[in-house]
Amino acid sequence: MSNLSYSNIDRWLFELVEGNLSPEQIAQLESFLMQHPELDVDKDMWELAKVDKQEHVYQHQQKFIKRRPVGIYMAFGFVSLAIVISLGFLNFYSSQPFGAKLNTQVMTSVNKVGKFETINSLSKKAPLNNQKQYDGINHNIISATSYNSPSFGNNLSFNNNTAFNSTSNVATNLKDVSNCEVDKTTLTIAENTFGLESFETEKVKEISFVQIDKDFALKSKDNNLSSKRFAQSDYKMSFRAKLNKIGRSIQRMMDNPVALKNTKDPYYHVPGMQSMDVNFGSVGTLLATRVQTVSRAQWLGENNQQFMNQISVDGYSYGMRGGLGFQLNQNYYGKGEIVNYNASLIYSPKFSIARNVVLEPSVRFKMGNKAINSAQIQAGSAVEYDRMNQQEFQIFGTEPIGKSLWYKDLGLGLMVNTKWFYVGIQQDNLLRHFDNIYSSDITNPRRVGKHFIGTIGTDYESKKENLTVSPYIVYQQKEALSEGWLGVNCRYHWLTVGGAISSNLEPAASIGLKFNHFLIAYNADYTYSQYLNGKGLSHQLTLRFLTKPSRIGQRLLNQ
Repeated sequence: MSNLSYSNIDRWLFELVEGNLSPEQIAQLESFLMQHPELDVDKDMWELAKVDKQEHVYQHQQKFIKRRPVGIYMAFGFVSLAIVISLGFLNFYSSQPFGAKLNTQVMTSVNKVGKFETINSLSKKAPLNNQKQYDGINHNIISATSYNSPSFGNNLSFNNNTAFNSTSNVATNLKDVSNCEVDKTTLTIAENTFGLESFETEKVKEISFVQIDKDFALKSKDNNLSSKRFAQSDYKMSFRAKLNKIGRSIQRMMDNPVALKNTKDPYYHVPGMQSMDVNFGSVGTLLATRVQTVSRAQWLGENNQQFMNQISVDGYSYGMRGGLGFQLNQNYYGKGEIVNYNASLIYSPKFSIARNVVLEPSVRFKMGNKAINSAQIQAGSAVEYDRMNQQEFQIFGTEPIGKSLWYKDLGLGLMVNTKWFYVGIQQDNLLRHFDNIYSSDITNPRRVGKHFIGTIGTDYESKKENLTVSPYIVYQQKEALSEGWLGVNCRYHWLTVGGAISSNLEPAASIGLKFNHFLIAYNADYTYSQYLNGKGLSHQLTLRFLTKPSRIGQRLLNQ
């Protein structure tokens, strides 16, 4: 502690009240007070300002403990398990024989060719005798259950035990028989099976029995009888079959083309931030060399105005199997009270874990310097270098704050890029570097807070690729700053417009031009300032130059 004087007497009296002075320092302070009795009033005030610690025991502390309803969870779990097991047994034991009851429909359409006569839509109840009359003509119906014909070369058989209900309908559809050779044969169908009469037909080259859903039909096929028997089947699906069916439906849905896609080139309206700031994993994700500049004038014309400039270069390195980026930032606060320079090196390896999924972790190392202009600093004056994080300059005694502060820190990120969307999280300032530029007190130096950012977004592109709509969500939290941004960008040919709004109802809008290798965009936002106790207008300009993508990188990442 510095020597006792009028300028730091309050510091000595504070330490005396707190009990932090040694016996030698107490004796020195008492000697000084005897020489300056007018300071006794200050000593008394400091002693009155001290408040002793008091412990209070709350009588109902058990009410603060929130007990989880474990019994309800267990009961719900047992009931759910019992329902699943019951459904499984029900599916297993509820199968029925195929011949129990079966409704079929007869659609007979025999075109009149030669000796054929057209019979349309026959639907008759199964007869009980051996004769049936249609259109005034008697036809004998045989009770045979098998039929041999050299024309087919197969034995077409029916099971006598097969049962059908009285309302059964049988469908026959004989087509394309105009070129059939005449070979008079009698095709008969057993009465106890279908209940139809025998009719005269010619040699049919193309005929087969097929099962369509729950109906039977005669269908033409090339020169052979593909099926000569009825199979037994269970129409009730098992639980496992239902799951497989759902899985196949999902797979077909995923295989179908959708309008959503991921261009991997988002534009954000978050103040002072672009893709490399929102997530470090965007470094090299375009598989091309990108040079970008961002200039921002924040709360221009106010005492807490700030000019920010950033230049960044990133690209994909085949040798490193990932993206490599470099950032350089310069911030000029107020009238020169604070000037900050920092540089960052970012590395983001790319892992293709599936055909349409790329995993992109990232790491950033940052080093910088903050310079203080003591001529512009007054004790007790406020400063808002970071949005929503207002600080005050505190000077104790004659000790200066300092002129320059060097710092370094580390950040980690993770980005997942799919064919249809992207999602990413990152945490910066993991080392929480010293940021003690507002106070001369070195006993309790200030550390910067961690900075968390999460984002998710997608792109919609028209079939002609001349229209793109890109919505996104960004959330960030750093010390007192906690906000979310919901925004969207629209591109029609080369014109881009966009807008966003924060969770604090702060609007932002942008307009620009975007080509294959060049982008220019102007952004304006109306954000809140603690220093101004109100909202202020800020302006931002972004320029970007982009080269052609790397074909090697596209092949490695299945793009």
